[in-house]
Amino acid sequence: MPKFTFLKEDQTVELKEGTELKRISVLYPSLPLRFGCRQGDCGTCAIKVVTGEQNLSPLTKQERITLQRLGLTSHRLACQCALIGDVTIDS
Repeated sequence: MPKFTFLKEDQTVELKEGTELKRISVLYPSLPLRFGCRQGDCGTCAIKVVTGEQNLSPLTKQERITLQRLGLTSHRLACQCALIGDVTIDS
């Protein structure tokens, strides 16, 4: 099962392949992943990907627009991603 690691918190969770990251806050409410609109508009759930960006589902059009508007590079919007393989974020 793919591993999703929170670097600063030194915590790793294993999730079923294809799990949408917005489900993490439901499955593991104590982990530091916060969401706002859950539609890719607000940027509240922006995560900095340290390793494994290729192990997230492809960027959506809305995600690309929001990340560009916010000037965030090396980031993804967790509400728009599904886990395909191991990923480490700097939360």
